Amino acid sequence: MPPVCGGRPQVGAGVDRYTVVEEEPRVKTRQELAAREIEELHKTLARRLGDTSVPTLPQVAVRVLDLVSNPNATINDFTEVIKTDQALTGRLLRVANSSAYAQREAVTKVERAMVLLGMDKLKAFALGFHLSKAAGVEDGPVSTRRMWTQSLFRGWLASHIAARFDKRVSGEAFVVAFMADAGLPMMPGLIGSGYLKTVNPSDPPAKHFLTEFATLPFTHVDVAAALCLMWKLPPVLAKPMCAHHSAPPPVNERDPQSIITAAAYYACAVPLDDQGTYVEKAPLASVAQKLFNMDSAALAGVLDSAAKDFVACKDMFSHILDKSLSVDAILDRATLHLGVREDDAAKKDAQSRTRRLTIAGFSIEIEPAPGRGVTAYIADAKGNRLLSEDLSPRSHSEAEVRQLLLLDSATPKEMAEVMDAIRKLAA
Repeated sequence: MPPVCGGRPQVGAGVDRYTVVEEEPRVKTRQELAAREIEELHKTLARRLGDTSVPTLPQVAVRVLDLVSNPNATINDFTEVIKTDQALTGRLLRVANSSAYAQREAVTKVERAMVLLGMDKLKAFALGFHLSKAAGVEDGPVSTRRMWTQSLFRGWLASHIAARFDKRVSGEAFVVAFMADAGLPMMPGLIGSGYLKTVNPSDPPAKHFLTEFATLPFTHVDVAAALCLMWKLPPVLAKPMCAHHSAPPPVNERDPQSIITAAAYYACAVPLDDQGTYVEKAPLASVAQKLFNMDSAALAGVLDSAAKDFVACKDMFSHILDKSLSVDAILDRATLHLGVREDDAAKKDAQSRTRRLTIAGFSIEIEPAPGRGVTAYIADAKGNRLLSEDLSPRSHSEAEVRQLLLLDSATPKEMAEVMDAIRKLAA
């Protein structure tokens, strides 16, 4: 009798008989997939998401995405699109009228709010608001609101890292880091009950991802890739979102995609969950030095700026936030893992080179920036910096500086003082 592979012997009537038992094929883990299989996986996941509760994007979000893909789009272009969405404009006006922006008179016009917030925050708010709503906020086995709250901080952290190199892409960096983990709450439903037996949600991000990669058929990054397909996100957002756990080379400050990718990767690598026990300071601090040439004082600065923006936009993202998770708890966790400490000598040196002016009722702080330029801040009465602009005496006229710093009512003498400070600090 010829052998039958996979058979199981049965004995009956004195005759050995074999019944062929079909064994279920072993499902490949994500690390075993070839490039073509990965492409098909993303298409399959996109179909599954489309068949469930994940909706398509509203028209206003699609139009904003088109503008993000257009390097020639202006703040007026964004304003005209955003004005068509009452829910979004209402929240933007609430942010503009919040204590964070310390306006003496109520901001009632969308156009004024847009100028006050700036192009980078417009991108962050408009896309972040609609993409997060589309991805879903209902809590399940993985706390969705907790994830979104941490992701909001990651978004601002990436935004401020990117702004050190090119402020024009800081909005895109926010969106990428903010949305990168949108697939995490969907994993238990897509994988099944075994997901939480395999992955510990409080593990640090890198360990969490590697566990998925080595043991499961797909990862939360693959779900993010499927969302990018489903929503037709432009490459400037989709590529870094799909690579947010892949270590990039040191940032190329002339390449916007490099800046966004590196900033999002770093922000998404910082453990923020206070339920985790993992603490490892040195590697992340050294990674910042390698990727961005950022020392401890610079890291402390971007963490502080991210925390301020987090607080300023809480009304904007109230639909997704876990109110029990404070920014202080997140900031403490980030500071613990990064091992950062404000360098008093560096802080005093920066303060000594900062020019402070009171112009047209605004408190203006101007300090040197990398290269031959300056960063100008509008500050409130307590010295809290609310709005920043990167300026150069070579590329910004007095009229442009007046508009960017909201100095419409400044006298010629006051503007001369501002321009003099910019020229001297940029030298």
